[in-house]
Amino acid sequence: MINFRFHLISLIAVFLALAVGVVMGYGVLGQPTVDTLQGRINAVEARADAVREENARLRREQSRLEDVFREVGAFAATGRLAGESILPVAVRGVDAEKVRETVRLARQAQATAPAILWLEDKWELTSDDDADELAEIIGTTSTSRGGIREAAARALANRIIVGPLPGRADLLTALDDAGFIAFEEVDEVAFEPARYEGRPSRILLVSGNAADVRFDRGVLPIAAALAASGRLVEVADEWRDVSQGPGRGQELSAVRDGELAEFVATLDSFDTVDGPLLAVLVLADLGRGTVGHYGFGAGADRAAPEWWAE
Repeated sequence: MINFRFHLISLIAVFLALAVGVVMGYGVLGQPTVDTLQGRINAVEARADAVREENARLRREQSRLEDVFREVGAFAATGRLAGESILPVAVRGVDAEKVRETVRLARQAQATAPAILWLEDKWELTSDDDADELAEIIGTTSTSRGGIREAAARALANRIIVGPLPGRADLLTALDDAGFIAFEEVDEVAFEPARYEGRPSRILLVSGNAADVRFDRGVLPIAAALAASGRLVEVADEWRDVSQGPGRGQELSAVRDGELAEFVATLDSFDTVDGPLLAVLVLADLGRGTVGHYGFGAGADRAAPEWWAE
């Protein structure tokens, strides 16, 4: 039978075990051990502080270099496109500020760059209603989404090249009103789509692996249609490192590895700080009869156009 004496002995044993544990624990984690652990913690904190300080220094240096590069970039671009007419066509989802910077640099290069034409996500034709609406606007009898996009690319390219057709509704205005494209004025330079006479001497198309319209559904057929008309065309790719995404330059293989390679210049580094300047220099190089493939991804011939004197 369990009695009071048994309970008392059990409690004494528990407290004795706790006392022994405390004594042994102090022996294992005595002051020398605690000092060692504290020293390691201090070392880790010192390294973290050093890394933070180095990161801050690198950010300041990067900001300084970017400021210097902008000044040098303006100098490098000046006069490169004198008297030329440029139209940037970009897919929504790419870095809009980089596209705006490209327009500014093209203007510093003495080109006429009226606005940015944005290809909106509706061009992807994710619904039957969108496909039917686009087919009606461009007047195609095609019923497949691929066929409608191809016809729309040809129609858009023709409107850009030829200008508005007398006595007919303006295609740019119709596509804009329906939400398939949009226009953006840069630095308050006024632009009216219906009055855009077209006939740009060179055309920049900007896409990317994170853009709202896939490359083969947007920029690629437009580039093919423009090249077929004899226009000077550059395709710039804003590459982003996304999970299971294509490597740098891989999307441009549809141009670089095919018949368009001889007619359409490419740039796979539009996402870099020097991307806008390189895009302008590639456009300038087209005027010299050089159709190059630039960047540092798959299929690039060299990082940038070769410098040439005026």
